[in-house]
Amino acid sequence: MKLGKKLLLASAIVMVHSAQAAVDVSFAPDVETVIVNGNKTLNLLEKTEDLTLNNGLNQIVVRVSKLVEGQGQLEKYRSEPIVITLTVNDKQFKVVPGARVVSSIDVRNFDTNPTLKLIASNGDVINAKMDVLPKNNSGDSATLFGRDYLKDLAYYNQSQGYAFAGEKPLIEPKKKPKQLVKIESPATAVEPVAIVQPAKIVAAEQELKNIYSQLTPQQRKAFLGWAVTQ
Repeated sequence: MKLGKKLLLASAIVMVHSAQAAVDVSFAPDVETVIVNGNKTLNLLEKTEDLTLNNGLNQIVVRVSKLVEGQGQLEKYRSEPIVITLTVNDKQFKVVPGARVVSSIDVRNFDTNPTLKLIASNGDVINAKMDVLPKNNSGDSATLFGRDYLKDLAYYNQSQGYAFAGEKPLIEPKKKPKQLVKIESPATAVEPVAIVQPAKIVAAEQELKNIYSQLTPQQRKAFLGWAVTQ
């Protein structure tokens, strides 16, 4: 796929407390980061930290992770990862679930329509491109410990026309298909086959004709009667 229009995700590395970075991102307690600008951040043993990113194009992969009410007990719920791709400058916003996730019914509803909101410091909702991170159809993004989120993200970005600077495409562009045609065999004329009689048979036939011509009418009659019975 050509990456002409395609926005190159600045090799934006998370720069905490950097003077050049001007996008501050915080997260609700039940939202955890999985990948930030191509760097895996998921750590089940640590709480998700706030981010300070460079102005411009950024990409964050998050998921909702919390305890929900199950059948008489609390159950751990983790949503599918959601890719957030946005271009902002000099903003502060918080990532929160777009719907209530408290009970098993809420979980089913959220899985059907997973949504997030980016709430700016002034209360406005920031627009961003959001998609559930699809599992790569080729099946090569599975690991011993689960999904390879980085590879799944690379496939997703390539399908959407994005790439991190210096990142090679996972799939080479398809070549233009060739047209398959059927080659008809040329019609072959059937040559007539001449039937050649053996020379001995031809000579014998001619000899009989000579003998027959010399017979009297009575002899010819007797000869024909004999020939019919043979």
